[in-house]
Amino acid sequence: MKTLSVSTYAALRENIRKTLVFGQRKIEEAKVRTYWETGRLINEYLRKSEIPYQKRGVHVVAKLAEDLDFGEKVFYRCMRFAESFPNFSARRNLSWAHYRALIAVPDEKKRLLLADQATKGEWSSRDLEIEIRNLNWEKRAAASDGKAPSLLPEPALGPFYTYKIIAPETLHSRAAEPLLDVGFSKTIKLSRFHSAKIAAGTIVISTKDAKGNYSLRPQSHKDTMPQDTKGKNHVTCGVCRAEDLLYTYKAFVTRVIDGDTLKLEIDAGFDEQCHETIRLRGIDCPELNTPEGQAAKRFVERELAHCESIILKSTQSPRKEKWGRYLGDVFYTDKAGKQVYLNNLLLEKGHAVRLRD
Repeated sequence: MKTLSVSTYAALRENIRKTLVFGQRKIEEAKVRTYWETGRLINEYLRKSEIPYQKRGVHVVAKLAEDLDFGEKVFYRCMRFAESFPNFSARRNLSWAHYRALIAVPDEKKRLLLADQATKGEWSSRDLEIEIRNLNWEKRAAASDGKAPSLLPEPALGPFYTYKIIAPETLHSRAAEPLLDVGFSKTIKLSRFHSAKIAAGTIVISTKDAKGNYSLRPQSHKDTMPQDTKGKNHVTCGVCRAEDLLYTYKAFVTRVIDGDTLKLEIDAGFDEQCHETIRLRGIDCPELNTPEGQAAKRFVERELAHCESIILKSTQSPRKEKWGRYLGDVFYTDKAGKQVYLNNLLLEKGHAVRLRD
C-alpha cells in the first residue's frame, strides 16, 4: 500500500478510512489462509495415522484444543474447510464467514459455483447464507413432495407469570441474593418482593394484590397442568414437569417479518413489556426473495390478523440464535375458537419444512 499524505481533515478522514479497510481486508485474508492451513495440517496428520481417521480425529482435536487453548469447533471447521477446498486459492471479498457458510454445501460443483457467484457479485456473508438456505429449502421440499409432513412434538404451555428462582452465579452475576429469571435474559432481585425467602431452584408464580404489590408463591401441583390458548388449565394432557412449563407468555404481534419470524410485544409480568424478534422453532420457511417466501408471510399475516393476542413458548431463553433472535413456539385461537400451533400449521400447509434437530 502506497504512503498517503494529508493536508486537510477531510483528507485525513478519507485516508484513515482507506487504511482501515485495507488493513481489515488483509487481516481477514490472513485469517482465512491460517484456518485453511490449520485444517490441512490436521487432516494430513490424521491420514498418515494407522488409527481410524474419525476416532483418531476426536482425540487429536481435543488434545490440540486443550494444549493450544483454542476451540474444538473451530478446529473441526478448519478441517472441513481444507477438505472442501483442497486446491485453495483466496477469493477476493470472501471472508471466513463466507467460507463457514460454503463448507455446509456438500455438493462440490454447487459449492464452487456459489463461491464464484459470491465473489463476482460481492455478496455479503448474509447474502450467501440466504442463497444457501434457499437451495437447502428447495431440496428438502422436493424430498418431502407428496409425503405427509413430519410434525413437531407439541410443547406444553404453562400458566402465565411462572418463573424460576436462580442462584446469581448461574449468570455470573455479582448479586448477593437469588434472582428471579423472567426470561429473555432479564432478572429481578428477590428483595423487590414482600415474600419469604425462597431457595434457588424453586419455581414460583407471581400474584398482585389490590394495592398493586407483587408477591411470589411456590408453584403447586395444580399449577403443573398445561393450559390452552385462553389461559385455562388442560387436564386431558396429563401432568407435566414443572420445568417444562416455564417461559410461557402472553404476547402481541407487532409485525410479521417473514413466514417463520415475528416481532412481538411480550407481557413478561410485573407490568413490564419487552419487544423481541422470535424465530419459530424447528421449522424453516423460504426466504422473502422467493414467491414461496412471500406466500408463507401472507399466510401467517392472514392467520394472525384477527388475534388480539397469542401465546408464546420461548424455548431457548435466555440464549439467542446466531442472528440475535429467540426461538419460540406460537399458539393462537382461530376464528372457530380452536387452539392452533402455528409452527406445525406451516408444516401442514406446505409453507415450511422441518429443520433437523
